[in-house]
Amino acid sequence: MPWRFSEDVEPYAERVLPLLSADPAAHTVALTVIDTVRGGHTWSDAPMLWGWLEEDGEVRGAISRNPPYDCLLAVVPDAEELAAALLAAGVQLPGVNGDIGTVERFAAAWTAATGQRAATHLEMRLFALGALEPPDPPPPGGARAATLADLGLVMDWFAAFAEELELPAAEAEPRARKQVEDGRLWLWEDGGAPVALAGRNAAAAGVARIGSVYTPPEHRGRRYGGAVTAACAADALARGVERVVLFTDLGNPAPNKVYQRIGFRPVTDFRVTRFNPQIAELRGLTPG
Repeated sequence: MPWRFSEDVEPYAERVLPLLSADPAAHTVALTVIDTVRGGHTWSDAPMLWGWLEEDGEVRGAISRNPPYDCLLAVVPDAEELAAALLAAGVQLPGVNGDIGTVERFAAAWTAATGQRAATHLEMRLFALGALEPPDPPPPGGARAATLADLGLVMDWFAAFAEELELPAAEAEPRARKQVEDGRLWLWEDGGAPVALAGRNAAAAGVARIGSVYTPPEHRGRRYGGAVTAACAADALARGVERVVLFTDLGNPAPNKVYQRIGFRPVTDFRVTRFNPQIAELRGLTPG
């Protein structure tokens, strides 16, 4: 089959970077994952999966899975062909993540082939920054880059952020430390105390993604989140980043409105779909 799979990021990156870099905003997660793994960071000890579709010397598809996260369907021209290739390779998938159309097509192909059931776990909207419009007037206080002295607080807030959104894992301390050291994590202070944070990934193919915006419940409703996001985005632009993007939870409409007020515009809707393996096990159809 033309789909090829590897546990090594290097052959994958070599083949797919031109494809993904053609639309770096849409493929911000896939590009960031490549850079992160090449930089020596992994999210677990489990093997990774990198897959690319190559036909007549042209790369036309790209997927990746970095446990504990779901399989990222970055570019999938034919969902049935991918499902068949994964099954032939003995790959087991707890879930997939990608634009809604791609995920729907793949889930239909996967469940038809395995007998598993699919359920939507999360829907997100990708936003890209147009003209930045910081809150006017701003909320009380001001923004500053986090320092290593803030790392304990930052880790507590990352853990709360992950728990609230039911993410597979909170930000790891080494990555958070690197964010702070690079000046990519910003805090909003009011009355001399931090009340909100916004952090972004290192730019990949000219695109920086704000990956975590968190305001503790006791400080919400005071516009701190929008203000610290605007500050983090402004810093990225000042450093020469070409575009700034972020994802929001479609199940929580309030942040979507906040980000649009400061200049972010919708790009694409994404979905995380999880599969129930018990049905396949009962039918003897579990891959591998």
